[in-house]
Amino acid sequence: MRFMIVCMAAAVAGSALGVAPARAAEVPQTAPPAPSARQLELTRRYIDLTMTDQFEESLRGILLAQAEVDPETRALPPEDRTFLAELAAELTTDMIPQMLDEMTPVYARAFTEAELEAMIEFYDSEMGRSIIRKTMRALPEATQAAMSVVPQMLEKMASRLCQHYGCTPAELEQLKREMRGEASFAPAPK
Repeated sequence: MRFMIVCMAAAVAGSALGVAPARAAEVPQTAPPAPSARQLELTRRYIDLTMTDQFEESLRGILLAQAEVDPETRALPPEDRTFLAELAAELTTDMIPQMLDEMTPVYARAFTEAELEAMIEFYDSEMGRSIIRKTMRALPEATQAAMSVVPQMLEKMASRLCQHYGCTPAELEQLKREMRGEASFAPAPK
């Protein structure tokens, strides 16, 4: 379960890059509900600048590292663990172009042309490129740090589920074990 959460978190993490206030003095207007062709064009440029090849490498590193610490995948034989991690990394990486295509109109609706131009101006500068490079290098470690709180979240979720549904103490402990991946299923040995 944690491994799949990490797959999704890692794929989305790159889209959470901060926007520098290149034109902070200008007060942006609200973007229209339907993006213009210009907004879509600018958004594609913004995505091209911020979603670099380093993103795919960072994503791959995140997924491979998570497979080594995830209780469910750790229970698998090493060759199966490697296969699943490589498969998840490959399939996630293969989906990045489609993900970015789907994200384009979302960002185009969220930002005005002036805001998109400011972001492009910033990320196309030496400072912007440096920030992107450093963000991509830090992404695997930052994701690991963020994922370190997932066990606490799962513990709280189990407790709240049992409060809501009236679990016995034994059922609560079983649910917690399952959520931690201690009762995971692994393919039968070959």
